[in-house]
Amino acid sequence: MILTVLRIMWLGLWRDRGALVLAFLFPPLLFVVFAEVFSGSTGEGLALNIALADQSQSGFSRQLIDSIETIDGFELSVLDLQGGLPAADDQLSDLVRRGAADAAIWVRAELSSDIDSDAPIVVIGDSSKALALAVVQGRLQGLLQQEFPALNVARAVTLVDILAGPYSPEQQQLLDEVLAEMEAEAATGEAMPEPVNSLIEPRMLQGATGVDDDGGISYYAGAVAILFLLFSAMQGAISLIDERSSGIVDRLLAGPGGAGVVVFGKGLFLNLQGLVQVSLIFALAWWVYGIDWFGKFDLWLVTAVLASANAAWLAMLTASLCATRQQAQTAAAFLVLILSAIGGSMMPRFLMPGWLRELGWLTPNAWAIEAWQGIFWRGQSWSELWLAWLVLGLTALLAMWLSLVLSTRYARA
Repeated sequence: MILTVLRIMWLGLWRDRGALVLAFLFPPLLFVVFAEVFSGSTGEGLALNIALADQSQSGFSRQLIDSIETIDGFELSVLDLQGGLPAADDQLSDLVRRGAADAAIWVRAELSSDIDSDAPIVVIGDSSKALALAVVQGRLQGLLQQEFPALNVARAVTLVDILAGPYSPEQQQLLDEVLAEMEAEAATGEAMPEPVNSLIEPRMLQGATGVDDDGGISYYAGAVAILFLLFSAMQGAISLIDERSSGIVDRLLAGPGGAGVVVFGKGLFLNLQGLVQVSLIFALAWWVYGIDWFGKFDLWLVTAVLASANAAWLAMLTASLCATRQQAQTAAAFLVLILSAIGGSMMPRFLMPGWLRELGWLTPNAWAIEAWQGIFWRGQSWSELWLAWLVLGLTALLAMWLSLVLSTRYARA
């Protein structure tokens, strides 16, 4: 009897070729995608966009920039600064806060300046990407220790010169020899002593909205919202296949409007259902964590409607493409996991390899998350959110049109 049951199950799967492919082809593909996504979560695998401004324009700083460009995982953009010291700080901070750069390096003074002055290098990061700042600071500190070990000694020497008076010719000659020896040891890759004083000052930027949530709440509220919008919409859309198999759709088609009315009605319900789900998530984020939900309600509502529409019509399109419930369930799970992994719902996209980060822009998750974080963390306005809304809106309209076309095809079959 057991063998008979096994044989029946196997024949059912074998005859449903679509379900067969989904069951045995998609799992390995899903593994490859997740392996690539999470391979970037280690420091060595990061691909960070770094903005750099060289305010000192010294020989040391130019050597430093050349060395930074050799660091694996750093995509360096050197700014051509105009306007003086405050302008450099403002421009770099603006790039980081807007998400145009994951972190920034500001060489604001001569690296060999005296030890009593401020650190000559500032690493700027956004608290919503705290790991990026830590990685940049760590790699930069290691680079200075390995390739420029004499810098810290030179700064200490300058301080001693100020406090105790100028060195004698013999002392100056000995110092020059020691510094030259340290540079030679660095060139051969020998271990250097720990820096006597940090040359780097980390600076963490807070959100433009003034809410102290380190960027995490606004990000993960959007990430979780779009993830569960997709999951719940897929489950609701699969009912179309059950109704088609049981003959309910045939009876509905006899009414006015035909197949289009049935599909559009289901899609509209899933859209409204998703809007309620997103409202509950952000209401909790407002109540418990204090995000400015009511203050940004109009911008939030536009994003929520478009994100819900994307989830609803992608789900209806998936159900329209599948012939059986088994196909739809497997395809829906695969699609939701892939979109959520690549789009940033499971981990921030800046932790992913560069090519996968760019691929994430093909998912509704990335656009919805960026829009919500732009609203609640960066304080963006209508004029700065239009692109995300346009992409979400066009994607939803395209999925809706394809769903209606496919439903008409099934009605004629």
